[in-house]
Amino acid sequence: MMHHIAMIPVIGTVARWDQSQFDGADVLVGPQHQSLLAEVKGIVFPGLTPKTGKYANKLADLDHLVGHKLAGRDIFVTDDGGILRRYQQLRDSVGIVVMSPAEALRFIDAHHARHQQKLLEPAGNDEAYRDRRLSGAVTFDYSNNDHRFFIGEGLCLFETRWSKASNRSIHAYRDAPSVESIALARGAAEISEIRDASVYDFSSRARSPNIGQVVVWRNVNGLFAATKILAIKDDGRGDERDELTFEFVILPDGSADFSAHS
Repeated sequence: MMHHIAMIPVIGTVARWDQSQFDGADVLVGPQHQSLLAEVKGIVFPGLTPKTGKYANKLADLDHLVGHKLAGRDIFVTDDGGILRRYQQLRDSVGIVVMSPAEALRFIDAHHARHQQKLLEPAGNDEAYRDRRLSGAVTFDYSNNDHRFFIGEGLCLFETRWSKASNRSIHAYRDAPSVESIALARGAAEISEIRDASVYDFSSRARSPNIGQVVVWRNVNGLFAATKILAIKDDGRGDERDELTFEFVILPDGSADFSAHS
């Protein structure tokens, strides 16, 4: 047991003459430390004085919370009911997230599940609306198959979804289960001009690219694809059918740089 404990890194806190070993872990108190310590004390032990019962233990609790904040750690795990009851104030006022051991385990499990890569299957198996390649060009009637066209497969599946806008632009959506987010690659005339797909704005459910523009897709496995709009037909504007043609590239390695794909 002691061997395993020794492997855990020590997090320093504010130095105290009667407690710290001054081995480099704890830090000398500056104005910013005093302010943080006072704020945490006001939340957890507002009436704390040297005459308070278990004063040394409570002072140690404060130091642990301050050390956690100074180290930039994510979750402060404790079974101390007094600290847990003040989790909201600590989170909102100081940015310290407090959890019980059971809550922390549930959080870690949920985080792992969200970031676990998944073999994806499209909602439908019509091969006329699917291209399993990592790059290519496709043409299809976007009014059919619930407005969906599937590119890639497995970890690299992207269920692209579209709807009518005009014969010069089209609406693209992130609604499919395999798609986490979409963005318009403003300024990129070609897919190969995208050097970092992650920098674009992925905040909206829908984007409306014009012919010649590029849409970046991120799937639930964190992989990127890019689609450039090549041609659009609209049966409401004189064309005999609704039709979309786009070229696409999928990056299967988790990167965000499309520059090698000309």
